[in-house]
Amino acid sequence: MSVKTRKYAVLAALMGFAAPLLGACSGNIIEAPYYETTNVAGFRSYAAPSNIMVMEVHDGQTGIDNARWASLLSNHGFAPQLQFVTPEKAKAEMAGAHTDTRKDHPTLRPDQRLVVVVNPTQDTWRNEMCQNPQNTPLTPGEKTIPVRFAFCSGDSVVSEIRANMTNPINPQQVDDMASTIIHYLFPINQPDRNENRCNRFAPC
Repeated sequence: MSVKTRKYAVLAALMGFAAPLLGACSGNIIEAPYYETTNVAGFRSYAAPSNIMVMEVHDGQTGIDNARWASLLSNHGFAPQLQFVTPEKAKAEMAGAHTDTRKDHPTLRPDQRLVVVVNPTQDTWRNEMCQNPQNTPLTPGEKTIPVRFAFCSGDSVVSEIRANMTNPINPQQVDDMASTIIHYLFPINQPDRNENRCNRFAPC
């Protein structure tokens, strides 16, 4: 490995670990992402050709409504940035596309979506995030609340990440963590576990 490549590898690793470590200072921790496919970037291009993606939220804990969740996670990470919309808004947009003669309606694919589950059950991870996401009431006195985020294609997970957020969760926490969450779920390039510069701890 050349000196230049080695320096890049160290920098990438530090960048990958920086967000979780910084998050730990405030009680918020983002765990390492999981990738089911080797083509996350390609799935993102297909899933959101207009850079707009449906977001399905299972909350009931925070008091943050679905539209606010979508807004808080929108327009973060590297360009092209994603704008998230609720399933209800997506349904209205798609219905309007059939009745409106204008050509400015976004292309939406509801099966390709971001799923958010606040305080998921122990079985709600990987493909269960896409097939049957369930959450459970928060135990009184808990210091942190787990929140899972999954990029789903139909019934299959493409990428997934878990964040542990300080209880109670407020919009500012979500906004502060949004860039890291989106970067991990939708990396610029798909991390190649055989590539020194990219791995599941340090997406490119």
